[in-house]
Amino acid sequence: MVHPFQHCSACGSRDLAARSRREFVCTACGYRHFITPIPAACALVTDSAGRLLVIRRAHEPGLGKWGLPGGVIEGGETGEEACARELAEEVGLRLPAADFHYLTSLPNDYLFQGFLWPTIDLFFTAQVADFRAVLAAPDEVSEWAALALEEVPLADFAFPSNAQAVWLLQAGKPF
Repeated sequence: MVHPFQHCSACGSRDLAARSRREFVCTACGYRHFITPIPAACALVTDSAGRLLVIRRAHEPGLGKWGLPGGVIEGGETGEEACARELAEEVGLRLPAADFHYLTSLPNDYLFQGFLWPTIDLFFTAQVADFRAVLAAPDEVSEWAALALEEVPLADFAFPSNAQAVWLLQAGKPF
């Protein structure tokens, strides 16, 4: 079974046995390794005209496809703090964490270093007056757009979870 563990974290043995899709046990020392979802935060930011900020990904996975600003939640961060940090890092918008409001959580898969990691994507909404301050980080974002909700091309998104969250926004889920 394919897994990301090459050696036991406890004893260094290469003998890991699969107990399930998510659990691998070292046959030498019994140490248990788990593949658990990685938390990520994604920002659905709209302006006063109701347009949504979308970004075109500048790297894999999903190179060239649309997405939402976001990324892995770091240790000690809340989802709202991660949204604020990722939004600033990717598109230069600086909003306080308190401006983000929880919308939903959705499962996702993220290909990283040859392994398809499960993630749990937490989606938060925020509003700004306009997008004049957007300055895309070229290593993260190759293009950005402010689109009317009904014009967001869901089929062109890198991740189904992002498209589903936008669909929820389009469907009028309150926030």
